[in-house]
Amino acid sequence: MTDGPFRNAELSSRWKRYGQDLVSDAVSAEERTMQACHSMIGDVDMNAFSPLFGDLKAHAERTQMDLDPVSEVETIFESHPTSPLADALQRHLIANLRDQMPIDEALNRSLESTAKDWIGTTKNRLDEECIRARELGDMKREDYHKGIERNRETFAAIKPNELCDALATGSKSAFRLAVQKKAGVDEGPEE
Repeated sequence: MTDGPFRNAELSSRWKRYGQDLVSDAVSAEERTMQACHSMIGDVDMNAFSPLFGDLKAHAERTQMDLDPVSEVETIFESHPTSPLADALQRHLIANLRDQMPIDEALNRSLESTAKDWIGTTKNRLDEECIRARELGDMKREDYHKGIERNRETFAAIKPNELCDALATGSKSAFRLAVQKKAGVDEGPEE
């Protein structure tokens, strides 16, 4: 990919496409939001995250009470590869369990908290990419202001529960259909 403000960034093609969408007036806010969600899910190694979440879910669905739910959960995390997303989930889940929350509720709330953290972290990372693109001359000053504002709007519009659902089901393609280009010539962004 050679176009767009993130052309020199070390980002995936999905995020470079998102960069193009940020400065394009032909892309709607909804399309940018779906592209951001698609890009976020694309960054997740579902082959590692899905088995971890499946083990946690199975553990939460057991009817037997654990004497020490924190150590049981830590054992599950230790048996799976680490990732920033798994680390965030572990932090939130252990904090919830230490607050004496039932494990099924703790897991659901932890996934939601993880998604919210992930949205904020990703938004900040893309703000930094906009700054870097402006400094490199890949983004004009007026596009920079537009990009920062649209990036803020995009990440404010992301529904954490939709990311949670995609993570819980292990669906890498949860947002794929929404980002596919419209084929008709007369079709454009909806206002």
